[in-house]
Amino acid sequence: MKKTILVLLLVLTPFILMAQSTDPAIIKAKKETAVIFDLGRFFGYLNTMVTKAPELALSEDQIEELYNTLSGFLILDRIEIDAADESLVYLEEELLTLEQLIYVDELAIAKMENRVSGSGAGGGGGGSSASGSGGGQLAGYVAGGDFNPLKDPSKTIGKDVAAFFDYLKKKVGK
Repeated sequence: MKKTILVLLLVLTPFILMAQSTDPAIIKAKKETAVIFDLGRFFGYLNTMVTKAPELALSEDQIEELYNTLSGFLILDRIEIDAADESLVYLEEELLTLEQLIYVDELAIAKMENRVSGSGAGGGGGGSSASGSGGGQLAGYVAGGDFNPLKDPSKTIGKDVAAFFDYLKKKVGK
């Protein structure tokens, strides 16, 4: 058994190391794009809130504002960091009620704790974190190309955003 584990570690170590880029541009891009992934997770947490906490239902005005904001991001091929940051600040500080924000923050904290306790050597997070997004997507960002993880249906973040956008579309009648 110990030999099997040792062999697995020896075989998998190069792959784990390759997944963790040492390219300074990619490392910088991970830090810069974190707010974009935070925005995507925020929309996912709102989707959880509307499905699991009906007492925190969004008002018609909130739904309209969230629909307009999210649809604006979903038409973009590249989300700019400043736009994501400004939107996230506005949504958290001005649009949500205190109770809604507390609920969303609790979901975020629970997710972070799960990542830390369950990450081991690989990171976890269902592919929704910046580090789980893959070098290819970040390389495109670094090169000035397309970068919109909110639209990526192959990642958890994209699926969560799509589910919330479907909810919003139904609520606004589109």
